[in-house]
Amino acid sequence: MANNNIFDPGLLVKFSNLPLIAKTVVEGFISGLHKSPHRGFSVEFSEHREYTPGEDLRYLDWKVFGRTDRFYVKVFREETNLKAYILLDTSNSMNYGSRSVTKLQYGVMLASILSYLMVKQKDAVGLVTFDTEVREFIKPMSTVSHLQNIFGALEKTEAGGETSLGTVLNRIALNIKKRSLIILLSDLMDDQGEIIRGLSHFRHRHNEVIVLHLLDPAEHELPFDGDCEFRDMESGERVLAGVPYVRKAYLKLMQEFLDSIRKSCGENRIEYAMTSTDVAFDSFLHSYLKSR
Repeated sequence: MANNNIFDPGLLVKFSNLPLIAKTVVEGFISGLHKSPHRGFSVEFSEHREYTPGEDLRYLDWKVFGRTDRFYVKVFREETNLKAYILLDTSNSMNYGSRSVTKLQYGVMLASILSYLMVKQKDAVGLVTFDTEVREFIKPMSTVSHLQNIFGALEKTEAGGETSLGTVLNRIALNIKKRSLIILLSDLMDDQGEIIRGLSHFRHRHNEVIVLHLLDPAEHELPFDGDCEFRDMESGERVLAGVPYVRKAYLKLMQEFLDSIRKSCGENRIEYAMTSTDVAFDSFLHSYLKSR
């Protein structure tokens, strides 16, 4: 269930002001991190160092302790000149929303928040929007004026045609020449093998890849009753089904899909996190950055 606070997507979408939304969420989110172990996108693991009594226990590496029976802490270093590309899927399946927020609206707001956060960290961020073709390609920069260009492009974003994730991801990878952080925002409604091949192309070119999987609550639960007509938002195909008779099979297939995509990402060293469009942005960012 969505949180009743200023970070609730259902509330924020009513403002229709991406700079305000991004600033509100990021400033509020960061203010809550002053005693937190969370680190942002601009740090990477550097080395292990033997633990000294009195150091922060949160950075102890328990896996190393299990192997060596000695205490070591993780040492991080700030990355310099981080370049990030936010890839936003704008295919028509992203236009679905069973409540007050569609997946595309959630993705647009999340892309705005992440862009603001990175520029605040002095990192360079770019934006790519796509469906079967690349619709917008903005190269990374770290200036405030550049951030306004990203907000402007996101405010104009509309749902497009069908999905061709694998093909488009391969095309985008060829256009990113320098090692970067790639953040994909998508519902991943396409052939899973093609998606992983496209994402692996970024890894082969030495990029770090993060997949933020966006789903609507109804896609998790299938909460409808009686006979319902389901329409494929991209092909237009319609199917009539009695929900009570298909719910169990649907939920099983959905869980298999989520497990499979998570496993495939892990096997290819791609970070994966899934969120629902009713999850407050601060809750999602807290849980995701904690996992990093």
